[in-house]
Amino acid sequence: MNKRSLKVTDLDFSVRCLNTLKVNNIEYLGELTQYSLLDLANFKGMSRTTIYKIIKMLEDNDLSLHEEASGTS
Repeated sequence: MNKRSLKVTDLDFSVRCLNTLKVNNIEYLGELTQYSLLDLANFKGMSRTTIYKIIKMLEDNDLSLHEEASGTS
C-alpha cells in the first residue's frame, strides 16, 4: 500500500490530533506533505505537540512536510 494513501484515522494519532486534522479536512497522510510547518501552525486548533506528532508520523513513513508555505491555509 502507498504510504500517502494511509488514512489518518488508521494511524496512531491521538484523538486530539485526529480531531484537529478532521477540522482541517485532512483525511490521508499524503495530504500533509502539501503543507509546510508554517501552514500547519496556522491550522485551526493546531498545537505545537500535534505538529510534532504529525512530523514524527510522516518521518516514520518516509514522508515529510513541504518546504515552503503553500498559501492555502
